[in-house]
Amino acid sequence: MRKKRFKRGAPLRTAALVVFAFMLGVLFAVFLHRFTGIQGEKPLTGEERTASVKAPPAPPVPSPVEPVEPESTWPPPSSKVAIVIDDMGYGMKKLRELLEVDAPITVSVLPHLKNSRQVALEAHKNGREVILHLPMEPKDSWINKPGKGALLTGMAEEELVRELTLDLEEVPFLSGVNNHMGSKFTEDEAMMRVVLEVLKDKDFYFLDSKTTDASVADKVARELGVKTVSRSVFLDNRRDEDYIRAQFSKLIAKAEKRGKAVAIGHPYPETIAVLKEIIPRLKQKGVEVVRLSELVE
Repeated sequence: MRKKRFKRGAPLRTAALVVFAFMLGVLFAVFLHRFTGIQGEKPLTGEERTASVKAPPAPPVPSPVEPVEPESTWPPPSSKVAIVIDDMGYGMKKLRELLEVDAPITVSVLPHLKNSRQVALEAHKNGREVILHLPMEPKDSWINKPGKGALLTGMAEEELVRELTLDLEEVPFLSGVNNHMGSKFTEDEAMMRVVLEVLKDKDFYFLDSKTTDASVADKVARELGVKTVSRSVFLDNRRDEDYIRAQFSKLIAKAEKRGKAVAIGHPYPETIAVLKEIIPRLKQKGVEVVRLSELVE
């Protein structure tokens, strides 16, 4: 049988036709897409139209801010307290610790100590009131020594005035005086009269530390016209923070009852710690801490 022969150009023509047909299909698809996209798009329903429009972004929700309450100024303090820290002058460290307490605490400085003048100067520069912690004879002087510069009941008047004058000159920037010990001396009316007459001449006030209930200092001071006030509470007869807090409660109670009160303490770490803790709260209780000179009369 005779085999059928194909022309050599047939496969090329066939491939060309396939490519041509494919290109026509692509062009038709593009045309159809553009035509239907512009002319034949299906109208949107109401819900679809709403969904197709992007809603404007919601405004940011502000984060909650706690209102800042102004410091309460009402009711105004109804009572006042003064706080006196005795036995200052041994060194500067205790004073600097005390100056960290944000209150007008009165600094009572012993005379004739190494740092007496420097402590008074530093306290004054920092706006603290300075008084002389004047050594006076106690009843148990064979046990408790009042220290250099002590006033004794056995002194003659001239000697007493000379010793007192030296003590006053030892500590600068004084506003007044309070007694160091003195349970025997402050019971002696004649001796106290001499001391208070000197203080009157120098325009100093006297704080009676009340180391004895039989003290005549307040009585004589008022007779002579010397400004005076008496201690209400000892803060730290025991170096225990709970005890000191309890004494503060007594101080506040006395101030609320009388309108004013005076506390005496010492530069113990326990006392300073409680001062830092309690003083910021006193204003909330209607109690204002003031300079001692504001309470004398």
